[in-house]
Amino acid sequence: MHMLILQADATQEAESFFDTPWWSFTTLMTKAVLVALWLALVYWTYKDAKRRIDDPLMIGIAVATSFIFPYLGTLFYTILRPPEYLEDVEERELEIQARRREIGGVSRCPSCSALVREDYLVCPNCRRRLKVSCGSCGRPLDPAWQVCPYCARDVKAASAAQEEEIFP
Repeated sequence: MHMLILQADATQEAESFFDTPWWSFTTLMTKAVLVALWLALVYWTYKDAKRRIDDPLMIGIAVATSFIFPYLGTLFYTILRPPEYLEDVEERELEIQARRREIGGVSRCPSCSALVREDYLVCPNCRRRLKVSCGSCGRPLDPAWQVCPYCARDVKAASAAQEEEIFP
C-alpha cells in the first residue's frame, strides 16, 4: 500500500510539472524554433536551387517538396541536387571554348591582339604582315622558317621575291 501512495505522489508531481507556465513556455518556444528552422530550410532550398538549377519548374518542385515535407524535403533536395553551381558550369564551358579556339587554329595578332586564323597572311584589322606565302605552293609560312615544310622550297628566296612584288 505504501508503494501505491508513492506512485500516486510521483504521478501528481509529473502532472503538476506539465501544467506549469514554465513547461508551457518551453514547449511554445521549441515549436517556434522548429517552425523557424523549417522556414529557413525552405528559404535555403530556394536560394540554393536558383544557383544550381536553370529550370523554374524544377526550382518550384524543390521548394514545394521542402515546404510540404518539413526537414525531409530539404534533406532529399540536398541529396539529389546538381553538384555544380550554374556559374561554375558556364565558366567551364567558356574555358572549353577558349581551349578549342587555341587548338583550332585561332590566335591573336601580335600588334593589335585581334583574333586571326593560322592561315592568315596579314592581320585584317591592323594590316600587319603575319606570314609570307610560299612562292612554290602558296601556303602560309611563318617568318622564322627557313624552308617551306610543304614543298621544301627555300623561304628566303620566296620572301625576297614577294617583297619585290609588293614594294618595287
